[in-house]
Amino acid sequence: MPPPAAVPALVPYLAALPDPRRGQGRRHPLGAILALSCAAMLAGADSLLAIAEWGRDPAGGAPLATRLGFTRAKTPCVATLHRVFRRLDAAAFEAAVGAWAADAAGAVGRDPGPVGVAVDGKVLRGSAAVGVPAVRLLAALRHDLGLTLAEARVPDGREEATALPDLLAALVVEGAVLTLDAAFAERAVAAAIAEKGGTT
Repeated sequence: MPPPAAVPALVPYLAALPDPRRGQGRRHPLGAILALSCAAMLAGADSLLAIAEWGRDPAGGAPLATRLGFTRAKTPCVATLHRVFRRLDAAAFEAAVGAWAADAAGAVGRDPGPVGVAVDGKVLRGSAAVGVPAVRLLAALRHDLGLTLAEARVPDGREEATALPDLLAALVVEGAVLTLDAAFAERAVAAAIAEKGGTT
């Protein structure tokens, strides 16, 4: 496995996203806010308040804020995080993270032979509301790295298989063996994967 320095940093991928905020009053770069949020969630933060508190924890301090791309010592408050996430282009964010994941997986390399990729559906915890169904996603996870390579939203009231074309469009499957559950045991699914150079 190459040294960690060989794996690309996520921050530049996030910094390239279009900022949905107006220029006036913008204190923090979008990429820095998103990088802080990702790092905080990896550390266990599960709410906007927890993300804001994690960012202001003196244990990380100014060096962490600088490495994440902040130009000020003070990281964003809950209200800023709320405004950013309310306006964020989710598809662009997912594309940026997916591009990073693909590049990171490529940088790490792999042992000779096919790469195992699990395709499975998940329900986002806390996404349901009164009269609104929970958000369901179909995700592709690389077995050896434990890294989500891509995901696609499952339309409300539909089967997971309906999201597979979108997932495959965002995924490099050449040289990979995809594992799927029985709901995907159809010739059309196998043909779509084989067409992109993968195996089921």
